[in-house]
Amino acid sequence: MRRRLIPLMLVATIPLLGAQAPARPKAERVPAARVLMDEMTMTEVRDAIASGKTTVLLFNGSTEQTGPHVVLGKHNFKARYLGERMARELGNALVAPVMPYAPTGGELMKFPGTIDLSAETFSRVNEEVTASLVKAGFTHVILMGDHGGNQDPLKALAPRLDERYRPQGVRVFFSGDSYAKADAEVEAYLKARDFPPSNHGGVADTSELWAVGAAYVRPDRIAMGDPVNRDSSGAVIGPTGVEGDPRRSSPALGKIFNDIKVKDGVDEIRRLIAAAQAQVRDGRAGVSLRR
Repeated sequence: MRRRLIPLMLVATIPLLGAQAPARPKAERVPAARVLMDEMTMTEVRDAIASGKTTVLLFNGSTEQTGPHVVLGKHNFKARYLGERMARELGNALVAPVMPYAPTGGELMKFPGTIDLSAETFSRVNEEVTASLVKAGFTHVILMGDHGGNQDPLKALAPRLDERYRPQGVRVFFSGDSYAKADAEVEAYLKARDFPPSNHGGVADTSELWAVGAAYVRPDRIAMGDPVNRDSSGAVIGPTGVEGDPRRSSPALGKIFNDIKVKDGVDEIRRLIAAAQAQVRDGRAGVSLRR
């Protein structure tokens, strides 16, 4: 019996082995090209520029308090996230390391953790970083900011730098639509859906960061803040560090708002570069006509 049992077991096993389909190798996922310069080597940056990525986004953040539920690096994490998405959407851009400090003003300096720069120092740092980016070979430098205190200094600086580098074939522009235009659209969205008033540390502020990373928001600390108190001279931030009611914040809302910011930023940058390229073509056409 023992000698006949072994062949029967082998015969029973053969069909099972034959029925197994050969394993197919999994398709390798091609990694996306890097666009964040601080994650790239020198040769990777050089090769990216040589391949046509000649636009660089110089995104400015801020280190500041935003109440007990939002981390101090809010603007820096958002700027990095938005910058990467915009660069990928543009297809011809890299993102310079995010500038983490900015003019914050006296109201935010009432709270621990805020770091304040004068507008002059902030502008000078951007000026010198731009010089380095131009030397690296970029032909379009886009100054951007995710913080309100960034906007006016960058808007004033960009034309001066553009005038300086334009004879070298380099253009420097300020792009503010991902901040001002997008924020107006977000505010209209919230108002149309009867959200309570809020601003610093409010629904939009909290939701946008929450969508970037859950680790940056403390959900158990989200609570009613102080009344929104703003006029033409600026904001008065109450003792909570939060303006208004952020309790309806969510990552889902943040995704909607960040999508708006990316779209507005990309659209404006494309318009700025297209207009600059049209000026070059028109200038060449004018030279040809004079000849």
